[in-house]
Amino acid sequence: MHERIVFCREPATFLRGMDCEVLETYDFGSAGGAAHVECEPETESTIAADDRVLGVEPNRTVEPCLEPAHVSDDPDTVATIEDVRRLHDVPADDATGAGLTVVAMDSGVDATHPVFEGVAVEWIDVTGAGGGDAVGHGTAVLGQITRLAPGADLVALRIFGAEGRTKDNVVMRAYEWLHGNTDAYEVVNMSWGSSERSAGIDRVHDELVAAGVRDVTAAGNSGTEGGSPATAERAFSVAACTESGDIADFSSYNPERDNPDVAAIGTDNRLARAPGTEMGQPLDGPWVKASGTSFSAPEVAGMVAKYLSVHEEATPERVVADFEAAARDIEGQPRDGAGLADYEAAVANDERATSGERESSDVR
Repeated sequence: MHERIVFCREPATFLRGMDCEVLETYDFGSAGGAAHVECEPETESTIAADDRVLGVEPNRTVEPCLEPAHVSDDPDTVATIEDVRRLHDVPADDATGAGLTVVAMDSGVDATHPVFEGVAVEWIDVTGAGGGDAVGHGTAVLGQITRLAPGADLVALRIFGAEGRTKDNVVMRAYEWLHGNTDAYEVVNMSWGSSERSAGIDRVHDELVAAGVRDVTAAGNSGTEGGSPATAERAFSVAACTESGDIADFSSYNPERDNPDVAAIGTDNRLARAPGTEMGQPLDGPWVKASGTSFSAPEVAGMVAKYLSVHEEATPERVVADFEAAARDIEGQPRDGAGLADYEAAVANDERATSGERESSDVR
């Protein structure tokens, strides 16, 4: 028996009438549906030939975009949140993300960490593992977001259990929640990915952005081509750079998929550490050092929340266009997308648009 994810143009309940075992179905509203099934090889081809089916794919393993091999042993080599503010021109001002909600589709969160003091944090678990964060990755990701956008409410949408990886069927549950609750949040961060592109996931992701959700995805850590969801046409994907603004060797690049879009610090980051977890290199206090596009992405998600405090009606396309137009190019480096993210310039670029002075940029 093959374990497969079937992507459909409509609700996938019709698959129950076919020669397969439907383990679970997912409803994405106007974006169609999907199902987790087990079937024989000959049945798979019959399912794929049905006009209601968009595609049949393996139930792939998905992991956080964490890069443990690229963490400096030098304890003094640490990129702090102040370094992020400096390199990406992110002031601590009145644009705090207040009134907005940012979702992190990740490993959960330990909301007892002091970085979340006074911040509204909600848990949504689609793994069956419950609350908390047994991996530490989600706590680190949400910690980066809240330190740049301290006024934003947070939602920890848990897709990773204690083993630190998950499968596409669990990812589908999370996308179902995201599609069904688009009025409950403004920004979603995805610091995870597959090693290859999934046409089905990319379509589900693109439809989410088309519904008005501002997304931020990690570009990946392969050093070459990455996978979904960063390869989605509408994905706002983020590469990793060093504290000095050089692109990280491991940061993924997909020129045919037009990603990444911008770059942010993703090496040797000083991150919030969930007690009892082993991710990264421990630092003094409740902090840990780790690298990966996992951590450059939430920095940009925090910037997007701040940006929306100023330009609350900006569409996802407008957000990407302004950040790309404002980015500072790393000369001779194609893996940086448009360049280093520059928050202040992105906000100013949108303001110029009101007087017809917007800088040119490809709008996807």
